[in-house]
Amino acid sequence: MGDVVEDVGPAPRPAEERLVKLAGRGDTEAFAALAEMRLATAFRTAAAILGNEADAHDAVQEAFASAWVNLPRLRDVERFDAWLNRIVLNRCRDALRRRRRSREVQMDERAVTIAPIDGDLASLNAAFDRLNVQQRNLLVLHHLHHEPVAEIARKLSIPVGTAKWRLHAARRALERALEAER
Repeated sequence: MGDVVEDVGPAPRPAEERLVKLAGRGDTEAFAALAEMRLATAFRTAAAILGNEADAHDAVQEAFASAWVNLPRLRDVERFDAWLNRIVLNRCRDALRRRRRSREVQMDERAVTIAPIDGDLASLNAAFDRLNVQQRNLLVLHHLHHEPVAEIARKLSIPVGTAKWRLHAARRALERALEAER
């Protein structure tokens, strides 16, 4: 494949870039403004990936704390959205790892689980749980947040064609996981 430069959507507005620069220099008010602008989207993404509001709150809180600490090292302020999205995804991965370890402990202690009432929804949730974080993120961004593929590519710092292929692969993985649940 050759190096193809694709237009993946508009760059952040100058006011946002200014906030990122100020926050990177330690301006807490600028960071608070950035966090307020991105909080709802970050939470919806984490909640959809983790399927649990409490875990999503924790993951987003950890992500924004990490962003604050590491923001001075962000070289390209235009990449702030993609950078923050990666941090949120990494915190979701961490939460899923902790959950897996917790499930193992609960199973050892013979914990009782309650089956969901709605079987179809339970199957979908179980199938979604089988997907990796990257697949969940793509499906959430496109189907829950209604983001166009070009915007997803911009946020993930990948070419549009790669985003299309990964979204297709994520849908197929979900289909296979649903088949396995039935």
